[in-house]
Amino acid sequence: MKLSKTLTIAILILIFGGASFWLLKKPNNQPQQQDSQEQIRQRDISKIKDFSENQDIKVEYVSAGKSAYNENVQESLYYAGPDQYEIDSSNGKIIQFGTRSLPVGSENEKTYDNSPRYNAQELETMAKQFIAKNAPEVNLEKLSANNSNKETNYFFRWEDKSNKTTEGYPFIQVGFSHGGTLLSYTNTLK
Repeated sequence: MKLSKTLTIAILILIFGGASFWLLKKPNNQPQQQDSQEQIRQRDISKIKDFSENQDIKVEYVSAGKSAYNENVQESLYYAGPDQYEIDSSNGKIIQFGTRSLPVGSENEKTYDNSPRYNAQELETMAKQFIAKNAPEVNLEKLSANNSNKETNYFFRWEDKSNKTTEGYPFIQVGFSHGGTLLSYTNTLK
């Protein structure tokens, strides 16, 4: 009886000691998690500023969720002026850039150059240069071209036909207006 009473006391001490240790450690994990989230947001904001080539642009975190292009990818959404950015939360890769919905006449409303300044071939060259700068790991030679134009807007898309997913083929796409304004960028390649 004496041995089991001593054993019971020792077990209780271990249980209460472990619980106390866990409770003391738990509050310390929250600031680390918040610091980590803040570091991720700062990384993303830095990527957005580099992408936009404007270090003074005001970037606003909007929300987090799953990417529309791959439900296995966690993304963060940011606004910067008239544009929005979808960023892969795990690595800071820009998944998508484009104009966000704003009321007509808004002070942040984006203007586009739709003058016939460039032909389709020149815009495709610009798209390839843009990809080389912003996604240098992408080898367009290994992808299938699937381009389209809509009179004043041109979209240059390359798909990875070897890797079909439930969302379709992974792709990279750049859209320009006829006058050379960047309309959109999407990169769902791994």
